[in-house]
Amino acid sequence: MVLPGVVVAHNGTVTFEQKVQAAVLYGGEGAAVSGDALIHLTKPRGDGPTSIDVAVAASRQVAPYSFFVPHRCSRLADLTHPVRVPPQIRIAPAVLHAAAWAPTDRAAKWRVAAAVQRRLVTVSLLRDALQQLPKLPRRRGIRLVLDDVELGAHARTELDFLAFLRRNELPMPDTLQFKVRANGVRYLDAWWDKQRVAAEIDGAHHMDVGSWDDDAMRSNEVLVATRDDRVLLLRVTAGNMRHQEVQLATQFRAVLL
Repeated sequence: MVLPGVVVAHNGTVTFEQKVQAAVLYGGEGAAVSGDALIHLTKPRGDGPTSIDVAVAASRQVAPYSFFVPHRCSRLADLTHPVRVPPQIRIAPAVLHAAAWAPTDRAAKWRVAAAVQRRLVTVSLLRDALQQLPKLPRRRGIRLVLDDVELGAHARTELDFLAFLRRNELPMPDTLQFKVRANGVRYLDAWWDKQRVAAEIDGAHHMDVGSWDDDAMRSNEVLVATRDDRVLLLRVTAGNMRHQEVQLATQFRAVLL
């Protein structure tokens, strides 16, 4: 027995897919897998989540048990895919559920960005689905991250950087992943056209010696390629945003405002 009243007819290891089926059966009539579990079921990566989120009818009272995590949802039939087995929420509202049920706001943002980056869903479909979920938690934050993803943000550091700009009431960049050419194509993480300012956002992997050397050369090449335009290139690390936000905001304010 994997859940009360639900058994698997073999003695081997219970697979993730079997756990999903068991969780949906345990959730009762109309229940459908959603959130992180549905994302993994659609495009597996690794072992999958240890908890399985199941959307259940708003009228049902069912408690969490083992790996089964219920979420009461209204208009459940409208959100459920008409033919897929086991019963599952359509991918766009399922991604929004994953964001709403995530443990932190930052984790919620990453779930939305990662789903678009992995081509599970488009920003347009997510916007449409958001209209169907007027009581969804974190709606405002989700709308903002959809704006960020549409601008081109996919990495966690890029999302954190755009959030840093908003917190400090700084202008949003005109584009992300801006191309410049210097003996080839180089990309800048953020670009403000009017101010001729670029920003490079460095994650932890940039501290590797090889990456550090490559980053230094790339920065030089960008400045050489744009020397006639007098481009100002600023470097930003996750540590700057986390521990030196006031000083960093002052620097960006000096060149952007």
